[in-house]
Amino acid sequence: MRASKRLLGAAACAALTLTAAGCGGAAEPGGTDGGKVTLTLWHNTADPAPLVEMYKRFERESGHTIELVPIPSDGFEDSTQTKWATGERPDILEYHATVSNLLALNPSENLRDLSGEAYVARSGDLYSSAGATGGKVYAAITGFPQVFGLYYNKKVLADAGVKPPGTFDELSAACRALSAKGVTPVFESGGSIWPVQILPLLYVSASNEANAYGKAIAGHTASLADPGSPFVAGLSSYRKLQDDGCFNKDITTATFENSMKALVTGKAAMVAQHSDMLPAMLAAAGGDQRKVDDTVGFTGLSSTKAVVTYAPGPIGTFYLPKTGDAGREQAALDFVRFMTGPAYADYVKSAKTFPVLQGVDGPQDVSPVLQDVKKAYDNGAVIAFNSDIPGMAGLAPLMSELIAGQKDPQKAATQLQGQVEQAAKAAGLPGW
Repeated sequence: MRASKRLLGAAACAALTLTAAGCGGAAEPGGTDGGKVTLTLWHNTADPAPLVEMYKRFERESGHTIELVPIPSDGFEDSTQTKWATGERPDILEYHATVSNLLALNPSENLRDLSGEAYVARSGDLYSSAGATGGKVYAAITGFPQVFGLYYNKKVLADAGVKPPGTFDELSAACRALSAKGVTPVFESGGSIWPVQILPLLYVSASNEANAYGKAIAGHTASLADPGSPFVAGLSSYRKLQDDGCFNKDITTATFENSMKALVTGKAAMVAQHSDMLPAMLAAAGGDQRKVDDTVGFTGLSSTKAVVTYAPGPIGTFYLPKTGDAGREQAALDFVRFMTGPAYADYVKSAKTFPVLQGVDGPQDVSPVLQDVKKAYDNGAVIAFNSDIPGMAGLAPLMSELIAGQKDPQKAATQLQGQVEQAAKAAGLPGW
């Protein structure tokens, strides 16, 4: 899934330079200062504070300087690709680990092969489905996968006599009961564009055990637009929820920040989102972790059963573009080794995230809602079917047309299939 986040309270600036402690002054970008260099890092503005602190710690311990170039979380993918298309290259790129997004970077030409790094062997089979293509590993993934499901307000559901839904039929029934109580059943965020694709993708999860559906689409043995396909069914079910009044009236303009606030305040009963949204949820609660813990629960959701969907996320996923500058390339590699080596256990502890590298203990005192996320993941998560399919970036804008009534589900699926075919041929995928 394409998914983006914003670090609330971050300055909307073009670049932020973190200067190494003890340095008399930062080197010019790309230059050196007594053997030390300045590294540019294109990063998602949703980076949590513990991750930003790791950037600062690397500066302190290495003597290098990191110039953070923030990419706004809203429109993160498009903004990154636009900068990338100009030929501009950072020393370190924070970006999605999904193969479809990786292919858009033309990795064999533009990215450094990290297959021989020690962290790869400590990552289990993670790189069999993320951050790698053509038998080479290009990503350094430090973040736990984004886990997608349905957040719900415990009190609002209880007051309405509604159990957390795990299927779309149950969700539809919950919508009717909640609407009768004058509560917005599901808060959607068409103003941020990307969140409205989550529910249709959740619908498909029950049809994607072992990534069967995703492989069929990627291998060109099935089409998104096949009549009655899981994807068309997901779009149709979404449209029916909208027609039945399940969503907020300002669906086309509301933002994901609005959705988080509506959830924790009880204005809305449910929000379909991913696990990296917890910092935004906490911000919506005024920083009151206890309020979030007491108020919010999490469950899986698909067409027929309560299963969560996961996808490797951009937060803490790093690539090393080829720059041709030996000093900066070595320093960038040192950064990856730092993040996956001595700093990793400390990052897991301070960020209260779950480790993806073997030999690192999980965090203590994890919030109940994050425990719900991890429990659901451990009980059998299904990878998002679109993770390895190029061209799927076109889904979000098509969803905007769907909710505005400008396209029906079949036409939206047909148009997206055309974009997938074009992208797959451009990427040279077999079978296309």
